[in-house]
Amino acid sequence: MPANKKYLISSPWTKTGKIIASILGAWLVSLSFHMALALWIDMKSVLVTSAYSIFIVWSLLMLVVYWIKSPWKVWGIFLLSLIICILAIYFGKTL
Repeated sequence: MPANKKYLISSPWTKTGKIIASILGAWLVSLSFHMALALWIDMKSVLVTSAYSIFIVWSLLMLVVYWIKSPWKVWGIFLLSLIICILAIYFGKTL
């Protein structure tokens, strides 16, 4: 049974924005989160488990992108979380 047309995305800009946000934005957020975590917690234990946990966080964030209707909201959430992680990295290095 085919999908109902009213639930599908019709704009190519919306599709492109969601695809880029799901791949690039989720990857940047998951990497910056793990970098901040490595500075605030024991670096060796975070680096050992980050090979698997980065992939898990990245895939979960990719799902979150498609739960939210607007790609602008997704980019806003990702940019806010990136700023928070970058500030945590900055203050983690200065302490």
